[in-house]
Amino acid sequence: MAYRILAVDDDADALTILRLILKRGGFDVLTAPGGPKALSLLTQEMPDLVVLDLMMPQMDGLEVCRRIRADPRTAHLPVVMLTAKSQSADEIEGFRAGADDYIEKPVTPNDLIQRLQTVLERAAGMPEEKLGRVVSVLGARGGVGATTLAVNLALALASGARAILADFEPGGMAAIHLGLEPLLGLNSLVAREAESIDRPSVEEALAPHPGGLRLLAAADTPLDPAQADAILNHLLAMSDVCVIDLGAGLTPTVLAVARQSNDFILALDADRLVMAQAKRVVGGLNEGGLPIGALKLVWVNRTGMPVDATRPAIQAALGQDLAAVIGPASEALYQALEQAQPLVVGLPEHPVAVQFRALASSLAVNA
Repeated sequence: MAYRILAVDDDADALTILRLILKRGGFDVLTAPGGPKALSLLTQEMPDLVVLDLMMPQMDGLEVCRRIRADPRTAHLPVVMLTAKSQSADEIEGFRAGADDYIEKPVTPNDLIQRLQTVLERAAGMPEEKLGRVVSVLGARGGVGATTLAVNLALALASGARAILADFEPGGMAAIHLGLEPLLGLNSLVAREAESIDRPSVEEALAPHPGGLRLLAAADTPLDPAQADAILNHLLAMSDVCVIDLGAGLTPTVLAVARQSNDFILALDADRLVMAQAKRVVGGLNEGGLPIGALKLVWVNRTGMPVDATRPAIQAALGQDLAAVIGPASEALYQALEQAQPLVVGLPEHPVAVQFRALASSLAVNA
C-alpha cells in the first residue's frame, strides 16, 4: 500500500507541482493550503508523513510543526520542511520545532522522493507510543444513572490500569460521588484557548483518589469541542484508560468525544420516554461519526423490571443487544452516594458491584 503524504503550502502553484511530484513518486497525496487547514485535516485523516512549507501567513511552518508535536495523536508523525529559506539558523529552528528533515529548494524530484523515503523508513523502525483507551458514558437523558455508572466503571478499571475519570458534564457530580474536593479540575482549563492547553496544565488539574483513580473534576461551564479534544489528547498520553462522564444529551462536544471513543456506553432505562430519546441519541451518534462497534447499550434497571421480558423489547427498539444490565440496588447506591464510597469500593461483594466489575472486565478484554 502506498504511503500517504500531507503536503502543506499556501502557494497554490507550488502545491500543485509538489502534488504531481509526489504522485509520480508513488505516494497518495493530501493537500492543505495553510497551517490551520492542515491541523484541522489531521483531526480527520492520519497521513504517514507531512511535507511542510516554512513561510506561510496566519501560521508558519514552525508553529504547525510545534502543534503537531504537542498533540499526542500526531507527536510521532514524521514532518519534513521544504523551504527556500537556506540559512543555517533557519534549519536549526526547523529541527528545534521538531522537523525530521529540512530540505532546501530548489531540489530535484528524485532527490526529494529519496529524502522522503528515508524519513519514512526511519519512522517505520521506531516503536509507536501507546495511547490510552477512551471509555465514554452518556445518559440517554438525565437521571438514568450515567455518573454512577462512570464512577464505578472508572474505579473498577483503576484496579488493573492507570485510569483517569474526566467529568465533562457542566456542573457534574463525579467529585461528590468520590468524596473529593478538587482545587482545580476543568475550571482551571475551560477559560483557556484549546491551543494553550498543555500537558502540565492538565496534569495539575487532576485530583487523586485512594482507589488508584485520578479525577478531572467538572467545570461550571461547558467545554467547546476543540477544548475537549485538546484535553482528551493529553489525558490519553497519561493513562491506560480514560473514562469520560458526558452527562446526558447530544452536543457538539459529546460528538467530538464520541469520535475518539473506543467504547461508548449509552446508559438507559426501559420506560417509553427514555427509549424514545435513546433511539434519537443512537441515530445522532451514528450520523456524528461514532466509530463502528464502539456503541455499548447498558440498561440501568433501577426499578427492578423483569429482565427476561424487558430485555428483548429494548434490543428490538434500538437494534442492538445490550452489553450489560445493572441493578436494581437503589438503597445501596443511595448509601454509597451519602458516604462517598462508590459501590465497587464500599461494598465490593454487592451483586451490582459485581456487575460493574464484569462490565469493566469486558471493556478491558476488548482493548
